[in-house]
Amino acid sequence: MGVLDTVSELFGSGERHYRFRCDDCGTEFAQRAATVEDLSCPECGADTVRPAEAT
Repeated sequence: MGVLDTVSELFGSGERHYRFRCDDCGTEFAQRAATVEDLSCPECGADTVRPAEAT
């Protein structure tokens, strides 16, 4: 998780973000989109993205 993701989670940004995980490289990231349709990994560009497991 990046620094911006951490700050957004701690202080909020006023918008709902959803957590996703890339099956190819394992990167977790937040997006405003609620579905994986048309999402790709910001790290490796793969389109094998799925919702992240809740912790």
